[in-house]
Amino acid sequence: MKECRFLSSRLAGLLCCFFLLEACSHPEDKKPNVIIFFTDDQGTLDAVCYGADDLFTPNIDRLGSTGIRFTKAYAHTVCCPSRAALLTGRHPQRSGIGDWTQNNPHDLEKGRNMPLDEVTIAEVLKDNGYRTALFGKWHLGASLENGPLEQGFDTFFGHRSGFIDNYFHYFLHGKGFHDLWSDNKEVFAPGTYFPSMMTEKAIEFIDASKNDPFFLYMAFNLPHYPEQPDSAFVAKNAGLEEPRRSYATVVSIVDDLIGQVMNKLEDLNLRENTLIIFMSDNGS
Repeated sequence: MKECRFLSSRLAGLLCCFFLLEACSHPEDKKPNVIIFFTDDQGTLDAVCYGADDLFTPNIDRLGSTGIRFTKAYAHTVCCPSRAALLTGRHPQRSGIGDWTQNNPHDLEKGRNMPLDEVTIAEVLKDNGYRTALFGKWHLGASLENGPLEQGFDTFFGHRSGFIDNYFHYFLHGKGFHDLWSDNKEVFAPGTYFPSMMTEKAIEFIDASKNDPFFLYMAFNLPHYPEQPDSAFVAKNAGLEEPRRSYATVVSIVDDLIGQVMNKLEDLNLRENTLIIFMSDNGS
């Protein structure tokens, strides 16, 4: 396994389990909100607060300076097991998710999916009065019978398989297939930048949930390949050489989107009653 200075998936899951015992014992109006920012393939040291001197990550750094930085932990080598460990708090092999789950939701052969008898953080929180949402990457099996809605999430917007083109929302391996979903309905928005779409959905969810405890899982598909930026940070990283330049640009985009969510929390005076976990699924 690869060493990772971000919080490891299983440790995050276990911490959330301990947190659940505390959160669920509070009166309804005192239960803290929970947000998990989960980036995709972000490197071990790739934030300024972890020592990078060529990146622009002010919002991740703000989380680091106002919270606890974990500096010694482990992550799984691939992303599906990390996601299974995060959501269940268990070793991913126990749920049968020890490798990739790259199936097309439309295929008759359902492929590998996390079994529905696995209990997720979302299921436990939902049973205790929380509104729950996943925006971004699921990647625990693409079958419509085994997705986020079936594992405790009230709402889902994102892609079910490994990664997509950010503007046309197609999975890029093999023959490829379209992979953009709102709950269990396939949606089409060609030309629209996916990371911005998922963040807009998250902000809308926070605004609609401001009077209720909520659990928000933001599973970014960046900085994973393909490193497609919008235009916002291209010029800022122009002085770097490739491949660092394109990578730094998408890291900055993730950071900016995290900042948008944090700003919404602060605008609604929710920051002090919100547990925020930032981590990468696996880093080198």
